[in-house]
Amino acid sequence: MFLATMFIMTSCQDDSPELGEIPSKSEIDFAVTQDFVKDPGGNTVIMNNSTPGTVSMWDYGTGRSNRANDTVRFAFKGEYVIKFSALTAGGVVELDPITVTVTEDNLNYVNDPLWTLLTGGVGNEKTWLMDANEDIESKFFTSPVYFAGMDNAYGTLAEDGNSLFWSKVCEVTDGVNCWTYEPNYKSDTWAAAPMDYGTMTFSLDGGPFLNTDHKGVAGVNTESGTFFLDINAKTLTMTDATPLTVAYGPSDAVSVNNNIRVISLTENTMQLAFKNKVKNEYFVINYISKDYSDNWVPEEQPDPNFDHGDQTEILAITNTKTWKLDLQVPYNWMSLTGAPLNNWNSRADIVATGWAPYGDGDVANIDEAAITFAEDGKVEVKQDNGSKQTGTYSIDEETNMITFAGISPAIPIASWVSVSTTAENQWKIVKIERDVLTDKAIGIWFGKRDPAKAEYMVFHFVLR
Repeated sequence: MFLATMFIMTSCQDDSPELGEIPSKSEIDFAVTQDFVKDPGGNTVIMNNSTPGTVSMWDYGTGRSNRANDTVRFAFKGEYVIKFSALTAGGVVELDPITVTVTEDNLNYVNDPLWTLLTGGVGNEKTWLMDANEDIESKFFTSPVYFAGMDNAYGTLAEDGNSLFWSKVCEVTDGVNCWTYEPNYKSDTWAAAPMDYGTMTFSLDGGPFLNTDHKGVAGVNTESGTFFLDINAKTLTMTDATPLTVAYGPSDAVSVNNNIRVISLTENTMQLAFKNKVKNEYFVINYISKDYSDNWVPEEQPDPNFDHGDQTEILAITNTKTWKLDLQVPYNWMSLTGAPLNNWNSRADIVATGWAPYGDGDVANIDEAAITFAEDGKVEVKQDNGSKQTGTYSIDEETNMITFAGISPAIPIASWVSVSTTAENQWKIVKIERDVLTDKAIGIWFGKRDPAKAEYMVFHFVLR
């Protein structure tokens, strides 16, 4: 921005603008001093640039800064190299680095509870993972990435001061940029690819060190650097190492290293917010500790029986009953308790996802598709083109499971999805819709259990 301003100024004065002369090192007035009164070991380092018309560029090993005057506090003894460059109208002047020696540890600078939650405490290290994996599984959050408006991306310190939480209550309440969006990892597949994103380890063993092992996002796989946690501003700065993030993170963020907002931090979880470079919003990456991940046990989700009543009566009532495939929402996914995983109420809702290609061009394929159950155990499937298949069915009253024989109901809905049965040629009656006046079944969600996930793929039929 500084250089752009200089270009504009010179263009007003000369039709052939040129950069000014680069100042010599001797013309740059800067200083690096240690405050031995505050810290006898020299832990407090003051950096000052007094050169008019320049932009400061400090690199002090554990972080970087563009402030003209800044103060750094090193918690651990050792030698630290302070690098300084000045951005001038003529270009960048790189000054000789200055080495400062810290002779004593001052662990008061890193003994805050938030430092301990992040690193495991002085002398320890702590490894974090994105809450994602190859099985499209989030172990704590609903997705490895959330989104938030500018006014709703900050952390609030707990009353006891021992953790940070995302209150999701905006300080500015006009509603303009006070929102959050939390995708569902299983259904909102655009949010994050299913993969192992690697690890990042924060250490306070001899210094604030950061090691990352990127597996999911392209680029350097392993990085070693340093970090600084500002407990007052609740920001995190990383040097020579980058945090784990989704594939679009590096390109969408203003920076993935500097001024990262820490909006929640507990023993097991952490949420870091990154400002979008073109939108007035943040994307929030959700992390869990490796210990939490290693010891995580999925909540027990028994396959319930769903007490729907007399299944034969539901399917056939008196002699026969025909169920037509719903043209609006012919399919979905449901949890083991019968809760839909996608909030679809129309064909437009499905098309709007962008990943479920089912629209007007597919309707003709299922216009007349239906299945007819007879009370005597016979079943008939009718395709849209008029062709029919017949067979028999039986019902397990204990589990609401329908088993077919001589027929495998199959109705194409679109190029990638079809009504179909399990490998055992079965359907489960997952959900029943009833008439509010008569209490008679008027809609059925037939489901097939996913062999690996705790969910059903379900197909919606309505009474003809």
